[in-house]
Amino acid sequence: MRLLNTSTLELRTFGRDRPPYAILSHTWTRDEAPFEAFAPRRRFSTSISRLRKKKYTKVIKSCQLARESGLNWIWIDTCCIDKSSSTELTEAINSMYAWYEAAEVCFAYMRDVSDTDDPVSEDSSFARSLWFTRGWTLQELIAPRTVEFYSANWVRIGSKWEYAATIEKITGIHRTVLREPYFSGFKTQRQYSVAQRMSWAANRRTTRPEDLAYSLMGLFNVHMPLLYGEGETKAFVRLQGEIAKQTNDQSLFAWGRWPLSVEDIVEDALIVGGTLYAQHPSRFSLSRDIIPLRRNDGGLAWSSEFSLPNDGYLRIKLRVTENTTRPDMQESHVAFLECELMHDPDHVVGFFLHQYDRVEGMPAHVHVYKREFATLAKFPRRMAIKAPLLDVFLSSMY
Repeated sequence: MRLLNTSTLELRTFGRDRPPYAILSHTWTRDEAPFEAFAPRRRFSTSISRLRKKKYTKVIKSCQLARESGLNWIWIDTCCIDKSSSTELTEAINSMYAWYEAAEVCFAYMRDVSDTDDPVSEDSSFARSLWFTRGWTLQELIAPRTVEFYSANWVRIGSKWEYAATIEKITGIHRTVLREPYFSGFKTQRQYSVAQRMSWAANRRTTRPEDLAYSLMGLFNVHMPLLYGEGETKAFVRLQGEIAKQTNDQSLFAWGRWPLSVEDIVEDALIVGGTLYAQHPSRFSLSRDIIPLRRNDGGLAWSSEFSLPNDGYLRIKLRVTENTTRPDMQESHVAFLECELMHDPDHVVGFFLHQYDRVEGMPAHVHVYKREFATLAKFPRRMAIKAPLLDVFLSSMY
């Protein structure tokens, strides 16, 4: 990890014995401080080099805040990563969540926020800040123990702990998450479902389309290679495949709309290829309150882990029954996910499936389904428990 000295503005690389450091979160502009401006150069003296660096106000101001916090080192993404090295960039992106989590403090610079606005106001520049809409700033908000917000003029606004309720309204992120000192690991996965975490990214955007998926790796404790050029959808599907290898939380598949009738199903509800994975985080925008269905002892109610054979299908244990409750959906079967809505333990979440008559290469006794519509529905828990628990294959590829 490469850190910037807050006094000398010189970069130094550290291993496991890195010192305490601050970290900067911000939205990029065209005049950011590049790595090349801070990398050591033999032909410049230290004093000349430092003078050249001081033109980058964002770096100078964040270094000043770090020194005032008693920290001699800071990490800033624009100047601490050599982006000309694909290996270094991949390592940095895969490590970034951990780096933000390990920081003593994160300074969130909001270049479009006024000093005089009341952040609590729904129409404040704080509530409308671009910072809350970017993909990378999601992990930069959640991972650090302490996040301090600063206005365009570098005036302190407050911390994420102080404004947790306000930020929850802005972002949909549960305020308990914002007050959690360390949001990672097994505890997190049990407390907040995959669907809930995906919903936090539903309205965020990134400059490079693939980064929308790459920026979520830390939030789900997964790692994968960066393949810029693969496109937004392929990157996001690949992310979901990696998540499926790490968890048996079926809320990964709990995405879509909640139509009351067939007339409510809009054209974009049709899933291209009938895949089990969502094409975009926005598909989880209505999944904020979906949680795993658990027994009183905390264990999952009925399933085991699922597997991903290399044939474009996902093998999973699901309770499946014929669709007799919603014939207007024109789908032959209903799959009950091992999920429920918060504060509604009497119902489970499910979706509608189409069963293949026969799939080449599959044994005759194996049931293969595909999900054709991005729709969800609630079903009585009693109905789900009565349905047979089947070992089924579901299409998981576009």
